[in-house]
Amino acid sequence: MKSLLLSFLFTSSLFIGLNAQKTIPFTFTETAPVVDGLLSDIVWNDCQGINTFYQQDPLWGSTPTQKTEVKICYTNHGIFIGAMMYDNAPDSILHEYGMRDNTVNADYFAIEFDPYNTMQDSYYFQVTASGVQSEWRRTDGYYNAVWKSAVKIFEKGWSAEVFIPFSAFTFPSKDIQNWRVQLNRYIRRNRELDILALENKTNDNDIQYWAISENLKSIKSPLRLFLNPYLNEVIEKRVTDASWSNKINGGLDLKWGVNQSYTIDVTLLPDFSQVQSDNKVKNLSAFETVYGDYRPFFYESMSLFKMGDLIYSRRIAGTPTGYYDVENKLDSGERVVENPFNTQLINAVKFYGRSTNGLAVGFFNAITKKSEAVVEQSNGERRFIETQPLTNYNILVIDKALKGKSNLFFSNANTYRGKTNLNANVAAFGGNYYFSKGTYRIYLLSGMSRRVEGDNFYAKTNMEGYKTDFLFAKVNGKFQYQTNIWLKDKNYDPNDMGVNFVNNEISTFYQVSYREPDPFGKVLSMKNSLSMNYATRWTTGMPTTFVFNYNFNTTTKRYISLWGGLGWRPANIYDYYEPRNGQFFKGPRFVSGNANFSTDYRKPFACDGAYSVTYVYDYFGINHFFNISPIARIGNHLNIRYNVWYTNNIAQRGFAFVDENTDESFFGKRHVQTVENSLSAQYVVINNLSFGLSTRYYWSKGDYSEFYLLHQDGILDRNPAQVTQNKNFTYSAFNIDFSINWDFAPGSSLVLTYKNELVHELTNADKNYMQYLRYSLDNPFSNLIALKIIYFIDAGRVVKRK
Repeated sequence: MKSLLLSFLFTSSLFIGLNAQKTIPFTFTETAPVVDGLLSDIVWNDCQGINTFYQQDPLWGSTPTQKTEVKICYTNHGIFIGAMMYDNAPDSILHEYGMRDNTVNADYFAIEFDPYNTMQDSYYFQVTASGVQSEWRRTDGYYNAVWKSAVKIFEKGWSAEVFIPFSAFTFPSKDIQNWRVQLNRYIRRNRELDILALENKTNDNDIQYWAISENLKSIKSPLRLFLNPYLNEVIEKRVTDASWSNKINGGLDLKWGVNQSYTIDVTLLPDFSQVQSDNKVKNLSAFETVYGDYRPFFYESMSLFKMGDLIYSRRIAGTPTGYYDVENKLDSGERVVENPFNTQLINAVKFYGRSTNGLAVGFFNAITKKSEAVVEQSNGERRFIETQPLTNYNILVIDKALKGKSNLFFSNANTYRGKTNLNANVAAFGGNYYFSKGTYRIYLLSGMSRRVEGDNFYAKTNMEGYKTDFLFAKVNGKFQYQTNIWLKDKNYDPNDMGVNFVNNEISTFYQVSYREPDPFGKVLSMKNSLSMNYATRWTTGMPTTFVFNYNFNTTTKRYISLWGGLGWRPANIYDYYEPRNGQFFKGPRFVSGNANFSTDYRKPFACDGAYSVTYVYDYFGINHFFNISPIARIGNHLNIRYNVWYTNNIAQRGFAFVDENTDESFFGKRHVQTVENSLSAQYVVINNLSFGLSTRYYWSKGDYSEFYLLHQDGILDRNPAQVTQNKNFTYSAFNIDFSINWDFAPGSSLVLTYKNELVHELTNADKNYMQYLRYSLDNPFSNLIALKIIYFIDAGRVVKRK
């Protein structure tokens, strides 16, 4: 009994010790250390060392396998961190090279802090053993800052020296700063994460466990004014152009910290010719293809504007709304000479930030130029067809942070196209409430959309819609669950600035899950979940979604990840979108399964793979999907990834066409095969100079063997209708992106880009993959060569020098 009691007391004291609130000392210094990675400056001798780290992964709460010591000091201009990562096998320290923000196979050190101590957001700065910098925020994965770091690998391990200027982030305007701080060290070869303040793996809010800054005081926010002027030359030849064009232009990106809380970003005359090419696909669905936005202004610092789900940034300076209608507006003998695929962005601005009392305000505005197609008549005269008027986009967001991650927000998006065009306004109000020490979460959202002809938003209109979203969930602990209910009436339409596929629906989602974050047997971690999604048409009450899903995810102690699941639709559903004419189609019952794997990324060679199969037992259709993606790292400089995926959809029933005379919808029995091959490679000479190559060939072939008339009851006519239309297709998209990136100074870069693209389609399916590849390569490509120079100017440093 004594032994049991002593054991209990020891375990309890250990648990209390691990979870006690820590403090982390900050030492003020007049003399700034030199950021060279050597940690030899005298100032470090006056700083208190921090060395009480714990394993977060893989053995939670255990003693780290290697010793770590960190010292932190600060001046009037920023924070300095000196970290010594001792290692008894320095030759085994992984240190793959990479460009800024690259994910590389390397050890790293990171500091993360929440200056406002609200436990809702934080800044993260990381440097690898090879010197690769990365930074982000909890609420903004694309947050970007200019800071300094240096690393050294030697016989005792490796060291890192970091300087983060106060101009790189915001903090409260008060004398004593009480930041929450976390320190991280990752030993890549062991997949071991050591941290200063141990975190509960099953708790939704890990910031509550972090240390509190000590002796950090009397700091002031400096002038935060950053300029990024650029000069760009683009040489381009499109498929429709007779010759090459040459354009030289310039522009400016500006970031100004209005005060310690709020920031303004402005882009003037931007150029996006060098952004990553879209992975274009053959879309047979009733919904548009949604692409990612790779334009820096539209993905950096945008998280606040996404509250309420009202913005899809590709709407801005995207394809004109009337682009595809030009052919239908031609008179006899006319031809299209020019039809711009993208509208031109004139300028864009965003104001955002959060005050010390937790009030966040964001305002976004963008203006695009009027877009016109040029049409040539038979006599040689030309006329213009407007495809989109000059358009103004606005979004306003107000968010109030409450205690314990709770919040309330209001969001409003407005699209204005002038007094004679269709304009839109969408609003959303909602919030999160966490209770029972953050164990449970309630989320509620209400939204309204309104579209009107002209600029009188108070006029009567039948284009006014509503939505509501409610969620209740247990978000902490090994066992979790959630219930989600959302409603959208038939007129809810935020698509002028956002994206929404389905309305006129009441949907419910239920999920239970269990995860085991601690190792057992040969398993490192595991999660299982079971869910059901059931939805009905608001106006008819007919089921539109009905599916059960089981999913699992596990990682072994050899760091092989395995995941997959099963799906089952036990009854027919009513699909109101596939017919394209307002009818419904009785969607078939199916069962599905998928299995996926990913090997250990620490190895020079790794591989990801997946296989899934869906069996539609109403009409004996089957769909196979296969993917394999090997990854090779050659030394510390070259990284190559090859990816191939293949789908084979046999006996699929899908929309074919709507009869123009009868407005009847016809479906087809089709065999669709799709293959995508892509290869990407990056050679990093040093961490600020790299060569990148990305190439992709996408091929899809559809062969219609039978056609069916869709009846009013949603059933397809079993006897093929007398249809003579040819709906067969072969579609391909081929592109090459090659770039040379040189970061010649902090925040400054020179980028040379070459882009080559071909999109081609035939109305037949008589060529296989290789035959169509040879055929399509004989067609003309679009080509682009661009050279862009961006220079970073910190006006605060310029003023300080003067």
